[in-house]
Amino acid sequence: MADRRSTVQTEPRGVNTIKTIPPTNNPDTHTSAIAATAAATALPEHRQSVFRRLSMSMGSRKSSMLPASNHPRPNTYRLEPDNEYRFRPYRIQPKVLEILSDRMKDKTYSKETGSDLVKEITRSVHQLMKNFQIPRYKIVVQTVITQKFEQLLRVASRSLWNPKTDNMISVNYETKDMVAVVTVYGVYFE
Repeated sequence: MADRRSTVQTEPRGVNTIKTIPPTNNPDTHTSAIAATAAATALPEHRQSVFRRLSMSMGSRKSSMLPASNHPRPNTYRLEPDNEYRFRPYRIQPKVLEILSDRMKDKTYSKETGSDLVKEITRSVHQLMKNFQIPRYKIVVQTVITQKFEQLLRVASRSLWNPKTDNMISVNYETKDMVAVVTVYGVYFE
């Protein structure tokens, strides 16, 4: 009978050694040799990968876009939103203009209060968009406030989106010494 060789992992870090089992003619020892070979070739306990350990040690951040773990959502396989749940600029634009007029009336421009005003307006518009409850849309709010000095102001952006489902609005508001531009993007999340 030929030599039986089996690979047994006895060394750390995946170094394999070869163990030779001598042939025997006794049928009882033959079955015990097969059992010994099977035991010797059993796979070691599964180790976690390096990447898995690193990701676990670095901590995790919860995304606001993922559903809560206690409320799993089934896959819908929708590529377009239902008609009643589309991003409609004509419904949102008057509300954003109302927020701008409420927040900016009786205010004058200064560097110190400008950044706070931008944050306040952005939070208010974002909260307004949450109240509209447009499911499966990512909402991006961009607010720009500048001092008025008879200059030209252009705010531009570029993105890759689907014109059937995605949309945006831009609202301008002027006071005697400030100009504000709020842009809201609604991008459908498939």
